Amino acid sequence: MISKESTVKKIQKEISSQKYDEAIKLIEHNKRDLVEIDYWYYLSLCSRYSKKYNEALVILNNVIKIDPSYARAYQEFGHNYFKLNNYKMSLKSYLRAVRYNPTLHASWLGILGIKNVEQNIIDLATQNVLYLKNLPPELKSVSSFIYEGKYKKADHLCRDFLKNHPHHIEAMRLLAKIGKELHVYDDSEFLLESCLMFDKDNFDVALDYIDVLIKRQKYAKALEEAEKLYSKDKDNLRFMIAYAVTLQQTNKQEEALELYNKILNIDKKNPEILVSKGHLQKTFGDLKGSIDSYKKSYKIDQYYGDAYWSLANLKTYQFNDEEIMQLEKMTQDEFINDNEKIYMSFALGKAFEDRGEYDKSFTNYQNGNSLKKEFTKFDLKLFDEECKNQKEVCTRDLFDSKADWGLETKEPIFVLGLPRVGSTLIEQILASHSMVEATHELPNILALSHKLNLRKVQEKTSRYPEILLSLSAPQLKMIGEQYIKDAEIFRTNKPFFIDKMPNNFRHIGLIKLILPNAKIIDIRRNSMSACFSCYKQLFAEGQEFTYDFGDLAGYYNNYVELMEHWNQVLPNQILSIKYEDLVNDFENSVNKILNYCNLDFEDECLSFYKNKRSVRTPSSEQVRQPIYKKGLDYWKNYDVYLGDLKRDLKY
Repeated sequence: MISKESTVKKIQKEISSQKYDEAIKLIEHNKRDLVEIDYWYYLSLCSRYSKKYNEALVILNNVIKIDPSYARAYQEFGHNYFKLNNYKMSLKSYLRAVRYNPTLHASWLGILGIKNVEQNIIDLATQNVLYLKNLPPELKSVSSFIYEGKYKKADHLCRDFLKNHPHHIEAMRLLAKIGKELHVYDDSEFLLESCLMFDKDNFDVALDYIDVLIKRQKYAKALEEAEKLYSKDKDNLRFMIAYAVTLQQTNKQEEALELYNKILNIDKKNPEILVSKGHLQKTFGDLKGSIDSYKKSYKIDQYYGDAYWSLANLKTYQFNDEEIMQLEKMTQDEFINDNEKIYMSFALGKAFEDRGEYDKSFTNYQNGNSLKKEFTKFDLKLFDEECKNQKEVCTRDLFDSKADWGLETKEPIFVLGLPRVGSTLIEQILASHSMVEATHELPNILALSHKLNLRKVQEKTSRYPEILLSLSAPQLKMIGEQYIKDAEIFRTNKPFFIDKMPNNFRHIGLIKLILPNAKIIDIRRNSMSACFSCYKQLFAEGQEFTYDFGDLAGYYNNYVELMEHWNQVLPNQILSIKYEDLVNDFENSVNKILNYCNLDFEDECLSFYKNKRSVRTPSSEQVRQPIYKKGLDYWKNYDVYLGDLKRDLKY
């Protein structure tokens, strides 16, 4: 029996020999042995080479139905439209092709063959044509494999190439890119640092390096590198964007906004930059400005789903009939890729929720969650094991034997629990105090746990948390100092700061060993309210347990049981606040929080909504209003759909 690979090679040979009828016969004869996408793709090639351009376009629709992000199909659309003199659609197709796979040399050349194209697009195409022309064939294949998601093939081929060319900058850069895609960020960082040692003026490497530093939460270093790059050429769009992103990540919001405006003066039709600008305006409370930016974004690219979700995520914006009709049409369009549909589905869920049409709202939330779940890697069994490990290792004896071994500072106040349960409200109350400043959801504790573990997954054989048993007093103190140092970039001169990363409840043992005097506030909400609030939220990153009711219930159950453990082994050291008490008995709850943090009462904490600080979470508009109680049992509007969640929740 002829293998699929052998069949494809025969088809390719017939096409390259211009024997299109023979190729079609071969395709049809071996239809059952071919992957469906290959079947349609090679038929479309035969049609185009036979000058049957309209027929080829019809066939290509079948390719996009199977995979809306298949770059080579869009390249074929571009070639066919060009032959039909439809240059507008040809350009649009080529641009979509290189968006999904920038290694498609023919698409960049196709762009250069179209008249009256904007200069910035011509410059980008020229740059990529030259880059690909000078790239060794093996590395072209590596790059193509990366964009097609074939990381294992890319990794093997790239490593083989490096055996014969050990200091090849582009090969090292591509290997770093594979590492980044596989979330092996420390390897990527090392490779890119090595590249810069060999070629300190390689700006592509420098930009990749900044991106990896951000991924590794090394924000101070990322800002330093981005500022260095920007100072070399303040009119370079790529340098400007990299610097703006790092400014935004390090709470330098006003400088970032100024730079985004400068970028948009040069690149007026960039939907991604407009959304980033909208996010910044939102953090400042400029609701009108953020709405304007988000709307401009989707008017430039109507398929840019993030713009619609960003509007919905304001929590105050009401979609009009026309916007809802457009979103419904796009979510049902088989040619729009799932990434965009995820944003659109969540936006529709919020739109119908605001109209009280809960049936339609839940259907869209469910669609969005189902699509998103396919892209996540959360494993409830591994999380169960992680929580079990924490309980087995972090005992009362451990904390008694290592009491006060860490850094003595009282500066950090941790606010933790689940997302969407009121942590931003507590942060806003505390940040309204003259002695306390908010940072944001710092990833530093999570990064420290990964560093201690030296691997990605928590299992019985994991190094963390077991390594906590063997760490010495100087080591624990040093780790505590590192945490405080890493937080400096987000701080000014106030004596206390808030770390609002909700997932830190998983690492309270580590926190109390390295920072024994840290304050920890656990904010908890009714399980149904907490879980459904997470389910209807599309998170920018992380929180991968929120897209499935089974995962949500399992995560919440583990959270409650792990917090019970922490309260047993660390008695009277953690303040537990119920969101419902905070809302119904606000003044007493505020006093309880301030007393626990050893802070004098200040009236500003009660009028927290007057605080003009920037707020980056989805609750940014809610915490700019006085306390309201209408959301306490909001999940009951969806009660009929939540049977599985109710069944699996223990608490």
